[in-house]
Amino acid sequence: MSENPARRSLLLLLLIAVASASGCLGNALPGEGASSGASSGSAGASGASGASGGSGGHGGASSGASGSSGGASSGASGSSGAGGDGGTAAGAKCTLNTTAYGSMKMWECVPSGMEGKTAQAAGLVVAMHGYTQGVEDPSSPSKSWGFKPTTEWAVLAEKHKFYVIYPDKGTSAFQWYAYFGTSGIGRSDLEPTQIAQMVKDTQAKHNIDPAKIFANGLSAGAFMTTVMLATYPDLFSAGSMFEGGAYGCSTSCAALGKKGQGWNWPGNHAASLVTGAYPTVWQSATAKKPRLMVFQGDADGAVTPENLADVTQQWLGALGMTGTPGAIKALKGTQYTEYAKGGQVMLATVLMPGIGHGTPVDPGPAEDQGGWDPTPSKTASTDTNTDQDWTNTAGIYGPYYSAKFFGLIP
Repeated sequence: MSENPARRSLLLLLLIAVASASGCLGNALPGEGASSGASSGSAGASGASGASGGSGGHGGASSGASGSSGGASSGASGSSGAGGDGGTAAGAKCTLNTTAYGSMKMWECVPSGMEGKTAQAAGLVVAMHGYTQGVEDPSSPSKSWGFKPTTEWAVLAEKHKFYVIYPDKGTSAFQWYAYFGTSGIGRSDLEPTQIAQMVKDTQAKHNIDPAKIFANGLSAGAFMTTVMLATYPDLFSAGSMFEGGAYGCSTSCAALGKKGQGWNWPGNHAASLVTGAYPTVWQSATAKKPRLMVFQGDADGAVTPENLADVTQQWLGALGMTGTPGAIKALKGTQYTEYAKGGQVMLATVLMPGIGHGTPVDPGPAEDQGGWDPTPSKTASTDTNTDQDWTNTAGIYGPYYSAKFFGLIP
C-alpha cells in the first residue's frame, strides 16, 4: 500500500520550509573514566539545542556544506546499482531482493561462507534508513551515498559473521508516526507486519539465532526501530537508534530546525503505549523484553534532545524500571549512561556533544572505528536544497557500539 499522500505532502513541505541555524552492553561497553551517579536520563533534555543540525525531514539531515567531498571509504562495500553491489573482501555481499513487501523492498547482506543454512546459528540486524536518504541515495554522486554505504553494517557483518537486511522505501519515510490502521504503527498494521515478514523470510533462508535478531535505524528508521521493538518484542531482542524517539510520537516530535521559531515540544509519551502494543510480552512478568540503545546529538535541531529524554522515561517505564538511576560513564568523548536490571543493561543512552542529525561514524583503522561520511561534518548543511549525506563524523562509530550492545561483537 502506498504512503498516505497527505502525510507525505506534510513531510515534504516541512522539509522544504526548514532552514537550520547551523547548517539529519548485555555486554557492557568499555568506559573511559567511569563514574557512577544518578542520571537525569533525560540527560538530553537539559542540553537541548534548537541551534543546529536540523535541516531536512525525518530521514534526517546531516552533512557538510554542499560541494565538500570525502574520499571513498576504506572497507566500504562500495557503491551499487540495483540488484547488488558485488561485495568486497571487506564487506558482506549485499543484493536487492525483488520481493515486494507492501511499498518496500529488501536488501540482504550475506557474509562469505554463510550462504544458505549454516551449521551454526548467526545473528541478524534489520537496518532502517532515514527519510529522503534511502538504502542508496539516488540523488547522490553515482548513487554511492545512502544508509548502506555510510553505516558499513556489511563490513561489520563480514568481519563478525552476522546477517544484515535493509528494508527499502526509497526516499520515502517509514510510517513511524502515530496513526493506527492500515498504514499505522500497530502490530497488525502494514509496515510493522511487512518488516517482521522480512525477518521471517530471512529465517527461512538462513540459520538465524532467534535470540539474536535486532533492529537499528536513523531518524525515520530510528523511530521505526521503537515501533518494531514495541510491536514485535517476541521477535526482536534489542535495538539501537540514531536520532529517534518514543513509540507513539506524531510528526510534531521533530522540530525540523524550528525550535524557538514556533515549534514546541509536544510532551512525553507514556510507557503504556509500549506495554499495550503487544501485551502478551510486555505485560508478562516472565517474558524477556527487548533492550534499547539510543544515540542522540545535543546539537540536533531536527530531532532534538527532548526526544532522548522522552524515550528514556518511556522505555524505563515499559521495562518496569521507572526511577532506576543510571551509571554515567565517558565513552569516546560522549556521555554514556547505562540502566541495568538483574545485572543486565536494558537501556543505554549516548549523548554526543556538538553533533547534529545523522548516523554517527568514526572513520579510521582501529577496531572500534568505521563508517563513511561522504562530506565530513558534525552537523547538517545550512542549505536545505543540498542533497544531504545523513552522516556525521562524530568520533564514535554507532553501528560498532550497537553491535557490541547486541552481543554480536565480544
